[in-house]
Amino acid sequence: MPSSSDGPGETAVEAARPVPEPEPPAGGSAGSAERAAERAGGGDPPAAAAAGSPSPAGRRRGSGGDRLVGIDVARGLAVLGMFVVHVGLGWTLASGDNALYGLVSGRSAALFALLAGVSIALLSGGPSPKEGKDMGVALWRVVIRGLIMLPVGTLLTMMGTPVSVILAYYAVFFVLAAPLMSERWKIVAGTAAVLGVVGPVVSFYLRRLEDGGPLERPVRAINSADPLVAWSGDGVVNFLLTGAYPAITWMPFVLAGLAVGRLQLRRTKVQAALVGVGAAIAAVAYTASWFALEVLGGRERLEASFTPEAAAEHGGAGSVAQALDEGFSGTVPVNDWAWLLVPTGHSGTPFEVFGAGGVAIAVLGLCLLASPYLGWAVYPLASVGALALTTYVGHILVIALAESGWVDGTPLSFVSDRLAMTVLLGSLVFATGWRLLVRRRGPLEGPLHWVSMWAAKRIP
Repeated sequence: MPSSSDGPGETAVEAARPVPEPEPPAGGSAGSAERAAERAGGGDPPAAAAAGSPSPAGRRRGSGGDRLVGIDVARGLAVLGMFVVHVGLGWTLASGDNALYGLVSGRSAALFALLAGVSIALLSGGPSPKEGKDMGVALWRVVIRGLIMLPVGTLLTMMGTPVSVILAYYAVFFVLAAPLMSERWKIVAGTAAVLGVVGPVVSFYLRRLEDGGPLERPVRAINSADPLVAWSGDGVVNFLLTGAYPAITWMPFVLAGLAVGRLQLRRTKVQAALVGVGAAIAAVAYTASWFALEVLGGRERLEASFTPEAAAEHGGAGSVAQALDEGFSGTVPVNDWAWLLVPTGHSGTPFEVFGAGGVAIAVLGLCLLASPYLGWAVYPLASVGALALTTYVGHILVIALAESGWVDGTPLSFVSDRLAMTVLLGSLVFATGWRLLVRRRGPLEGPLHWVSMWAAKRIP
């Protein structure tokens, strides 16, 4: 996560300096600047609106009104990373493992969450935050979009696929991020950094109190009264503390993205700084975790205290080695505090937060740097990123269809026989075709934008 300090010297100071905005054309409305912000890649979190020219080629780095293609590319990579985890996209090693799984597990979702924060920042003005009523409208748009995500995510979870659906958690993320939308980026970055350390520790302590302790009965009572738990198994307690993407350990990613989105992302120095700072944060986090586990005896302690029962609800690993290799289901076991030293995907530890968060920041910086030079080569990937909500929901529906058995023995049997390739090619072809031919926001991004805009403008 970005630190609470001034960041990388002159680059950070320069990043905080606003760039003059182009004047709206004669007869334009106050919504012109808003649309420009969305063209920058901050459209409909978690998916940006598919607006602007259909081609990312030939765009100049300094053109203020053009969409930041690098954000779409980064979001597309995040979606494809989720495909690796959800449908096994990739290739198999001699050991039988997916070659890409260890690389993207936890990190693709962290990048997705970071980019949600970036989108919130761009929607509310980017490096020049809106003020007064304009900021109020932006704030309500974020909250309303989050509330729309709740039923969408719940319905997808109710389909019973093996995917841990993130969309319902976005409702909590957006609501919690809204109060910080008008703060300076350094304050938001500092909050992300502090929460990245404190959140996992508090989570561990509270979950320990809930596991046979004084919080067990209150949590059980809350869950029994929560209709979302009855419908999908995911409710308020999961969203905040015990689920696959609990806010207490995932808000650092969103807030880091909100801070990053306040920088001058079109400047090459800022983009390079994101790469350097993100890589440095990740390197320090992963190295410190390795040192604590392998040199200071953390791993030996975990192996001595490990029990399959303790790990049963946290990924179900049969050994410490398997847990470190395959990851967790959102939280670590609470039988030993040494679990907080692991950096594994979906562990929700400080080392995972800073490690995966640093990687996400560096990947965003690389995408911003490289995309203007890659032109049409990254257009399909950018299209998936621009229609991320549509492609995310679509791939869950395809997984549900494949698991239902309805297409077995039919001409559509390839959906289940070649699920990974179906999801990959279907997403790339559909998203690219939509942007080339329709040239409007995606099938889900459009209604999300229109409803949230209509409602937000009518709230006093």
